[in-house]
This record gives sequence, structure tokens and C-alpha cells, in this order.
Amino acid sequence: MARELPQQQEKNSTLAFVLLCLYTTAVLIRPHEMFLATREWIMIKVFAILCCITILIAHRPLKLYPQHWMLLALVPIIIISGFANGSGMFGIEGAKKLFVSSIIPLFLYTSCITSIKRQHILMFVCLIAALLMVHNGHTQQIADMGKGWALFTHSVGYINLGERIITYLGFFNDPNDLGMFLVMCAPFTVYFYKKGAFFIKIIMLLVLSILVYGVYLTGSRGTMLGLGSLVGIYFLITHAGPKLFIASIVIAPIAATALASLQSGIDDSANGRLYAWYDGIQMAISHPAFGIGKGRFIDEHGIAAHNSYVLALAELGVIGYTFWGGALIFTVLSGYLFIKRKNKYIEESTLTDTCNITKKTKTKECKLKVLADEKKLAIQNEYSLNQTLFFSIIGFMITGFFLSRTYTLLLFIFMGMTIASHIRLTTLEPKLNIYFNNHVAKRAMVYCWLIIVAVYAALKIGL
Repeated sequence: MARELPQQQEKNSTLAFVLLCLYTTAVLIRPHEMFLATREWIMIKVFAILCCITILIAHRPLKLYPQHWMLLALVPIIIISGFANGSGMFGIEGAKKLFVSSIIPLFLYTSCITSIKRQHILMFVCLIAALLMVHNGHTQQIADMGKGWALFTHSVGYINLGERIITYLGFFNDPNDLGMFLVMCAPFTVYFYKKGAFFIKIIMLLVLSILVYGVYLTGSRGTMLGLGSLVGIYFLITHAGPKLFIASIVIAPIAATALASLQSGIDDSANGRLYAWYDGIQMAISHPAFGIGKGRFIDEHGIAAHNSYVLALAELGVIGYTFWGGALIFTVLSGYLFIKRKNKYIEESTLTDTCNITKKTKTKECKLKVLADEKKLAIQNEYSLNQTLFFSIIGFMITGFFLSRTYTLLLFIFMGMTIASHIRLTTLEPKLNIYFNNHVAKRAMVYCWLIIVAVYAALKIGL
């Protein structure tokens, strides 16, 4: 399942996690970009490098999982694609960007998040960042000329006509990225709502309402669709069987595209999106092995692909898409299998209530029962956390069907958190390794092509 260095004593570096928190804050909240004096500071790179060095020195064991190997395989593929399309240096630069902005962050999150407490801290960082983004966006709605309180941020669109699409700092200056992040954070509020007391429940309902409001302000139909679809996916996960769930994953984007195509007479962007998908498929057909080269889609087509999967296929070819899609689908598939196992585990596992330990009666048998109960509770908590992160990745998958976010850092941050949960869960319950191994990873590399089938079917309906 994973490659690891020779056996060493297990060590979880606190410093590495602190640096990871600072890195996450710098990426999502971006406080250094709120002031002119610090705007050009390379805080994100500094925290990433320091965290990576600390992990290599002070964290044990060091492991690489199938997703790491799949994404690492993209590095030579991107370089080869560059040379095959007449620009080797362009390919080398694209591979370097993928390694720095995707593979390294994935490694940091999978390595450092070794406990539920650490996971909770990062989830709170995400929610705080989301609230700041929405508040800045709300300011843009009411301020003169759409200016936000964050430095140089302003709404986009026809302000004189009342169109104020919100933005934030860094790569969140694109409303689509901002909306995608809000959608991926929404399951966190449901998780804390279920686990919290009355006061926490009220706060989480308020936070969820703010996130929904923020998605509306982005004006992104893809993210609105993603947020709405999460509700339907939830009922499918909790009530449907595996076949129905897989069928829905294929059918849902087709239905959404069909509905979007009905608007083509009012909004030409619907047809433009479909033609972009069509051209992407044609690029893959003309360059089947390694694609047209990372970052070249807009050069060839003129506008964005408006589909993360088509973009991966067109730029990385069949080989590259299989690895990229395999990493994503393996993470989702493992999470889904864990969720189905969760229901069975809860039925089989009951906490003991016959042993009441006091200071006077600490028998060996009672101690063993308490330890068993603690382990069962830890496993149940991990199952709940896995389900939450699963829905966050599903949020990316849905919105990514209508947005070109193949290489977005958000994907690899949330994928890293999800994999970390899978690692902890399989450590607590080793029998779950049957859902988190190379065999399942290979199946995922095949299943990822179902999404391309969905794209093809959508084109047949829409064009």
C-alpha cells in the first residue's frame, strides 16, 4: 500500500504541524497580502520549505501512498509532453510548478495531520478563512466602486448595473476559486454541528448560512450547482447502494449539462463551454499519449476548458489523465468504501456499560474494557471525519466538472487532509486496508474514465 523508509521509532513533529498551520493560514487567509509593506513577502514558500525540511528531519515513519506515486508520475509525463510538443523548457517549468504547488503540499498534509485534534484545528482555519472571504465580499457589495477591506480587492462585473461578483486575495481573486473553497468548507459546518453542544450548533448554522450567502455572491453557477448537489449526494450515500451511487456520479453532470444547454438561447456561455469540451476531446485524440502540454489549452482553444477533467485529458493525454484522475478517484473511492463500512461497524460495535471504574475498583478487566471503548469511540470519530472530508472532495468533483481547476492548490490541500484521515483510520482498524491499497488504486485508474464518458454523453446531448 505504501513505501516507507527502514523501520524507525514513530515520531510526530509538533513543529512541523505548527509550520503547516502557518502555511495553511498564509495560503487561505493570506495576511501578508493585506499590507503594502509585506505584500511581496514569500511567506507561503518559506513555510512550505520549513515544514517539509522539519518533516524529513523529525517525523517518522515517512511514507508515500498511491496518490503520491500517481502524482509523481505526472512529473516526467509533463516534461515528455513539453518536448513532444516543441517546448522542452515549457514542460520542465510545468513539471516544477506541479511539484511545488501540488505534490509537496499533498505530502505535507498527509504527513503532519496525525490526530483528529490536528484535523480540527485546520478545519477551523478553513472556516475562519471562509468567513473572512465572505465578509470582504459583503463589504464589496455595499462599498463605493465595489472595494473590499482586503488590500486592492474589489468586486468584478458591471457595477453600474448592480453586478458585483466578489473576490479575495491571491488566487481567490477568481470568484470561481472562492466559491469552490466555500463549497468544500460547507461539510465542516455540518460535522461540527453534529458533534457540538447547543451553542456550537447555533454557531455552525450561522456559519453555514454565511457560506451559502458567499456562494451566491460569487455568481458562479458551477459552485452553486456544487453546493446544491451535495444535499442529493448525501442522501445517495446514506441510502443508496454502490451501483446507484456510481450511476449517479455519471448521470448527474450529464443532466446538469442538458439543463445548461437549454439556456444557450439566453446565455452563450453554455454553448461556449460545450465547444471547449469538444475541442479538449479533439486535442486528446490528436495527441493521445501525452496531450498537448500542461498550460497550453488556452493557447490552442482561446478560452478556458471549463472542465477540470477535460483539461487534464487534453493537456496530459491518456497516460497523464489516468494518473491524475486515478489519484482523485482513489481518494473518493476509499472514502466511500469507508462510509459503507461505517454503517456496518456501528451495528456491530457497542460500547460496554457494565464496567464502572472508580478509584477503589480499578480491576484489570475494567481497564481493558475502558481501553476497548476508547478505541471504538476513536474509530467512530474517524469514520465521521472521513465522511465529512469525503463530501468536501465530492464538492470539488462537482464544481470541477464546470471549472478548469485541474491543478488548483485547494484540491491537494483537501485531498491531503482526506488521505491523512484514511491513514489514521486504517491504523486504528487494520482490516480497512482492503479498501486502501494498490489494488483499489488500480481500479480507481479505470473508474476515472467514467467521468470522460459522462463528458462525451453531455456533448451528445448538448451539441
